[in-house]
Amino acid sequence: MKKENFNTRWGFILAAAGSAIGLGNIWRFPYLVGQYGGLSFILLYLLIIVFICNPLMVSEIALGRASRSNFVDAYKIIGQKIGMKHLKLWSFFGGWIAFFGISMIISFYFLVAGWVLYYLLESLSGHLINIAPNNLSAEFEKLSYSFSTQYSCGLIFMFVTALIVIAGVKKGIEKAGIFLMPVLFAIFIILSLQAIFLEGGEQGVKFLLTPEWKYWGFMADGFSWSILFETFLAALGQAFLSLSLGFGILLVYGSYLSSKENLFASVRSIEIFDTLAAILSAVIIIPAVFAAGLPPTSGPGLTFISLPIVFQQLSGGQIWSIAFYLLLALATITSTISIFEALTNLFMDKFKIQRFGAVILVMLISGLGFTAVTASFSGIWEIKILGRNIFELFDWLSSTFTAAIVSMTIALFVGYSAMKTIIHNIRRSAVVTSSFTRYFLVTLRIFAPLSLGLLLFLAMYNTFSVYLFQR
Repeated sequence: MKKENFNTRWGFILAAAGSAIGLGNIWRFPYLVGQYGGLSFILLYLLIIVFICNPLMVSEIALGRASRSNFVDAYKIIGQKIGMKHLKLWSFFGGWIAFFGISMIISFYFLVAGWVLYYLLESLSGHLINIAPNNLSAEFEKLSYSFSTQYSCGLIFMFVTALIVIAGVKKGIEKAGIFLMPVLFAIFIILSLQAIFLEGGEQGVKFLLTPEWKYWGFMADGFSWSILFETFLAALGQAFLSLSLGFGILLVYGSYLSSKENLFASVRSIEIFDTLAAILSAVIIIPAVFAAGLPPTSGPGLTFISLPIVFQQLSGGQIWSIAFYLLLALATITSTISIFEALTNLFMDKFKIQRFGAVILVMLISGLGFTAVTASFSGIWEIKILGRNIFELFDWLSSTFTAAIVSMTIALFVGYSAMKTIIHNIRRSAVVTSSFTRYFLVTLRIFAPLSLGLLLFLAMYNTFSVYLFQR
């Protein structure tokens, strides 16, 4: 089966950036900025992207380009060329763990996508802007208990995603990225400019530009390592989620990238777009929240409960509301496309079936997961594992464990075994200096494994310590 490719470098960049820019940027990043001291969190987030995520992102895309394969077989193909052993283990931890991770993600992502579509439709009808502020929480609760509403809205997202992926890399994914990303950023810029000049919004801008060094551990009574670790791990987890690192998606997109394209320049462009989207999301939301007299630490409910209050207090609030939820919908569809494509690519390679059949198979798998998640979240199935319903369990396992395990596998695989192969692949289109190679090695062999190991250890400890020490 002939391997598809992106037509242009910008097609690849916009598709990969679309994969990265999603709910993690617009929903999660702003409330973490609010909880961890504004500029303090942003600065730490940027440092993590430059010194930890960049080498990992280059490695994951280069693994795809060097192997021209799916995210499971890439390790076997490259490993066989350099005489590595235990390739089934590498494929399991780097590939099959990624498969389980993104299968869980797509299952609950369609549920959240359904919420976004529902709120967009409510904004278009004018109903959302007229709900009494004290009833907004009840409105979201009513939605969360309605299986039929959540399921039908999520299915619409699923079918639109499937149609784009069926069209293929050039005619579907690349064209969608080229069209959607400029629209996405146009809305970003318009909303952020509006937010900056809101009455009372200057306090939000000040919050974003003023670091609170206590979140770096610098307390009035001395230095606190525990607070620094908490902020660092929050920023690290957000960076991986935001850039789609460790899910096999970037590896698959890398397999479609021409060997003539400068990998460093492409990764840099993706990181700039993704970071800009995250910061613009904070610029939109934080000043608007301050202008409405709400706390920036409102948490995960900011998007669906707190923000509608903001829109109700603004001149032209319905237009604000429509623009914001349209922005969120566009960002969501670019992410669901990338996850669908990663799974489609795997089934096309593994089972040697045509794209249409592979997409149908992905729809069946994601549909089953989506049904289970929606039934659990709406209360039809009262199933709890480790105190979590299926939605919470899938979110926790995929974002905390699978991304960290897969990223650590990539770091160790490239850092200790496949470095020469990856550097050779990068050199085909870019200059690789000796200083970069040293930085690359130190990050992949030391910094990334230690950081990810700490993230995994603390996640395990926080989950199971209650059972270990309950006596």
